[in-house]
Amino acid sequence: MVTRVKICGLTTARDLETALEYGADAVGVILEPTSPRCVAGDGELLAHVRRVHPFATTVAVFGRTVNWDLCTGFAAVQAHGLPSAPAFKLLRAHALADDDNLSFLEDGDPDAWLLDAAVPGAFGGTGKRVDWELAAEVVRRSPRPVILAGGLNPDNVAEAIARVRPSAVDVSSGVESSPRVKDWGKVRAFIEAARSA
Repeated sequence: MVTRVKICGLTTARDLETALEYGADAVGVILEPTSPRCVAGDGELLAHVRRVHPFATTVAVFGRTVNWDLCTGFAAVQAHGLPSAPAFKLLRAHALADDDNLSFLEDGDPDAWLLDAAVPGAFGGTGKRVDWELAAEVVRRSPRPVILAGGLNPDNVAEAIARVRPSAVDVSSGVESSPRVKDWGKVRAFIEAARSA
């Protein structure tokens, strides 16, 4: 099984296109106002989302509250809450703490679970790694696909895939030269490493 790749935290139309050119299956645009990567006010980028290749998945990324007015043109919505998303695929994010009892798996029925590291006051993009053993247990128990995020980078993504066996991997800060600025050598290396796993 080929593990799908989502490049998240893209802040320009060129970033979005480059991620797809390099082979990303999905691209994430952060619309959560508390994030340093938020692009909710960038009308040009949001308009560009509507022109993305039809086989790529575009994901509107939020924290707990979804602004549905910003979701037009996206294929999926990612959020930590469990909003109703009748017109979208719903990727429900969960901050996986080291002592998590995994009861969240019984809470609703999203299209997929996205696991990120638990960091107080943050919804993701922190670079903190998820406990891979616990994430592998989520994969074993979940009837839904699991997307692994949290602390991934080109150097560890192949090992993460081998140990956790997620349906997809998601990266943001692990392929940046600085917050909001993607390092395209790292993006290419990340995608190649994920594909080789």
